[in-house]
Amino acid sequence: VVRLAELLTLANPEPKFRQSEKIPLVFCGNEDARILITRTLADNFDIWIVDNVRPDTETTNTGPAKEKIHELFMENVMERAPGYAGLKKWVSADIIPTPAGVEKILRLYAENSKENILMVDMGGATTDIFSNISGDYHRTVAANIGMSYSVSNIMARAGIERIMRHLPEVFDEVEVRDYIGNKTLNPTYVPDSDEERRIEQAAAIAGLEVAWEQHREMNFKIARLGWLDKRKKIQDYNKFEDTFYATSEKYFQLSDVDVVIGAGGVLSHAETADEVFWMLTEGFKPRGITKLTLDKSFKSPHLGVLATVNPDAALELFTAECLVEIGWVVAPTGRMSADKPALEVTDGDTGKSRTMVGGDMLYLGKGGELKITLRDKVCIKGDQKEYTLKTKLPVLLDCRGRQEKTIKRAEMLDNPLSKSGIDEFSPKLGKLVSGIKASRPEIVKGDFDIERRLPYEGQIFATRRQNVKPDDVIGENRFAPPRLYILDLNRIAGYSRPLNEEEIKEGLLVAEGDNVSLGQGVFKVKPEGLGIPYRYDSPVRGRVSRIEPQGLIILREIQDYDGRPHTVNIAKQLDVKPNRIGPYMKVKEGDFVDKDRLIAQRMESGAPHLVKTPTTGTVKEIDTEKGFVTVQYDINPIPLKAFVGGEVVEVKPNHGVRIKGNGTTLYGIIGFGGEDWGRIAVLTDVRDMDSAMSGKIAVIDKAIDEEFLRKATEVKVRGIIAPSIHNADWVGYYGKEIGVALTGDEEIPFTLVLTEGFGNSPMNEVYRNYLMKVHGKHASISGRTQIRAGVSRPRIIVND
Repeated sequence: VVRLAELLTLANPEPKFRQSEKIPLVFCGNEDARILITRTLADNFDIWIVDNVRPDTETTNTGPAKEKIHELFMENVMERAPGYAGLKKWVSADIIPTPAGVEKILRLYAENSKENILMVDMGGATTDIFSNISGDYHRTVAANIGMSYSVSNIMARAGIERIMRHLPEVFDEVEVRDYIGNKTLNPTYVPDSDEERRIEQAAAIAGLEVAWEQHREMNFKIARLGWLDKRKKIQDYNKFEDTFYATSEKYFQLSDVDVVIGAGGVLSHAETADEVFWMLTEGFKPRGITKLTLDKSFKSPHLGVLATVNPDAALELFTAECLVEIGWVVAPTGRMSADKPALEVTDGDTGKSRTMVGGDMLYLGKGGELKITLRDKVCIKGDQKEYTLKTKLPVLLDCRGRQEKTIKRAEMLDNPLSKSGIDEFSPKLGKLVSGIKASRPEIVKGDFDIERRLPYEGQIFATRRQNVKPDDVIGENRFAPPRLYILDLNRIAGYSRPLNEEEIKEGLLVAEGDNVSLGQGVFKVKPEGLGIPYRYDSPVRGRVSRIEPQGLIILREIQDYDGRPHTVNIAKQLDVKPNRIGPYMKVKEGDFVDKDRLIAQRMESGAPHLVKTPTTGTVKEIDTEKGFVTVQYDINPIPLKAFVGGEVVEVKPNHGVRIKGNGTTLYGIIGFGGEDWGRIAVLTDVRDMDSAMSGKIAVIDKAIDEEFLRKATEVKVRGIIAPSIHNADWVGYYGKEIGVALTGDEEIPFTLVLTEGFGNSPMNEVYRNYLMKVHGKHASISGRTQIRAGVSRPRIIVND
């Protein structure tokens, strides 16, 4: 924890809004670390201490931290939201976060209905899942699982295969990938065709699966109970299902869930109830007999606020105006197979009956007065074999099974509803034609002002008013962040008898700011009543950063490494022949050793011959012919380059600079591979990528592909500016999905900026005409892209 605090201090983050204010920081960890955390971070952060979220291994106490974070969010973020100040004057109740409002109305609804409930709110960036089972409420946020900013991350987390399995064969994977990638880059786009809407709904199913799996893993543990205990503890026990802990005293099975409620744009704005039915069924795979419901207008958060002042009115509005019943899913589990009857269903309204085998699915669009009879080794609840369901809502009887171990043919589970032949879930669709338009080209001419910062505290070489070129090194992180060492003096006397402050003060042999060598005495004391003097020698080398009254000495690594090889004559110091040093060595090649660490030892006539390393570093060589050992510290400095040409107008010591220059800036839509600079070289054809492009910024107005990128790697271009590439080609080259649209740190040998997005679009005419004119000019390009929480697009700066 203290190490993390030190890293935060070294990084020196700045507030987004007001530079004069400190960033609020909530510490909800170990009580014993509070003083250290406060002293470490107080200069840079506004620190708030709350109760430990994990006071012991069995207890989770998130309430105080949540309350403080909510309070700080309202004060530091919401207060700056447009219109918020006026809103506060209009309302009499407290303004609460959306999830808190959902929790309040969901609790009220569950208490009134006596049902076990799941609710999902699928947003653009995240997906919240709420559960109220046996009166115990849980909520999880699936971060970066959403339908606009985060839809690419669904593809990354779930895999394109889990999306394609829900789409008709007419859909091409390359086109689906491009649509999902472009939706991430244009998060406000609303699907304009049945084909686009179907892709988003298929992605929603995959996202629901990921979010639901995360909710189960975080909140419910599988109960390892014997068969007899399960029968005793769980009413209507299903032997074909796993049993979970709701709490340490309560158990449940997934078939105990009575109602699933869907909310969020992709669900609430679906064009038909069948689409909602499809997404909730495939996303959650309900078991037993489950009702599907939609919060059509998503007023549940608002009614949660109303529930604090008028719960009866809130509940009435929630059930009457918000919830729309969609249908029922009947999904037994058990030992089912395609050649064996699983159940028989009879409709009392029509008198029709049907016997269903494993893998069958039957959709009754108008419901009915249904009598369901289960066959041997097929189960919904306990030993009950007959069930009745009378409803006018659609009913899906789903005999695909839910666990591979309970069925003979695993492929039954892989049969999606969209390929079941049920018309309601298998609409006729045509070829995908994306309606997503590229963002408007933007060219800005004139002065630019950019900030260049080191990742953490280091050295700045540039001075104010200095003129710099893009390749100039203006700063450097020479070493990794210094390591911290914490020496606990109470280990001397034992924690059962902690040292008091007076004993600690009198026994200290070092002071803050002192350099301490390995093995140096830092503490010596004779505790009252013990009669035995104790001495504590430092097991590490470092500079005393702080000494805490309770007996902690904080040492910070001394980074005085020169990076040169240091050779030690082991044979001479041990007084042995060179080829005899092996048995006396305490280290081997590749070991990392600190300065003054013992590396060789030989006893002679009771007297030791000790050899210590003169420097910190890696043991590079043990030469048994010459009797030498070489130790060297590997220095891999991280340089900070100017990136653009201009004048340094401000220097922030040890952290960064501001550079002002003049030029023309163009913005792309997504980029990869950090930043670089060089002369612009225009290509007229993708086949023109050859050795003449080495060290250049290649510009092409046509779509590129994986082969083009590999050729660019071979010829060692410094950058590429292109309109588009198929998402599949980019993933094929890079080897990873995009995931969250926060790019720029990809380890590729050049910087890539796309102006239009994914697919095969040509470059827009405005950019094309400009870039053709600046052939041969110097340009700096950055691929860093951030779509959410402060939009940042890749940019091209052409120096005038």
